[in-house]
Amino acid sequence: MLGNILLGMVIPIILGIWILRRNFTIFILYYPLGVAIAACINNIGFNYFWNILPNTRNQSFAALPMDLGVYPIAGCLMMYAILVKNANPWLAILVVSLLLTLIEWLAKMMGHVIYFNGWNILWTFLSYLLPFVLAYGYSKLLKVYQVNVH
Repeated sequence: MLGNILLGMVIPIILGIWILRRNFTIFILYYPLGVAIAACINNIGFNYFWNILPNTRNQSFAALPMDLGVYPIAGCLMMYAILVKNANPWLAILVVSLLLTLIEWLAKMMGHVIYFNGWNILWTFLSYLLPFVLAYGYSKLLKVYQVNVH
């Protein structure tokens, strides 16, 4: 569990805050969205499609560091690239989705992630793609309501 906490939460949050220190509004606006989406997807997934180590009585507990760390921070950094660095939104969404899928695939190959009920790496990619598309849509909604994130 210590590995999940360090690699899934502590290191991503430190790096994310350091990168976003001059654009903290992005963190404030997108971090809670990322936590909410990650928690929803993982709660469904642990009940029907996957499991991660270490085994705990409540499998969502093992993913809590990732729900609070790497997933929302990845979304914040993606939005930083789109909003501040003017990256192509769809390319940024694709790259971040592929990167997280690659990380999960490596964890699966090392035996830290177990899929069942027909879940596979393609579904994993889609489970990352959808939240990042939602985050980008959220940014468009914020723009309509003139919330300045720069």
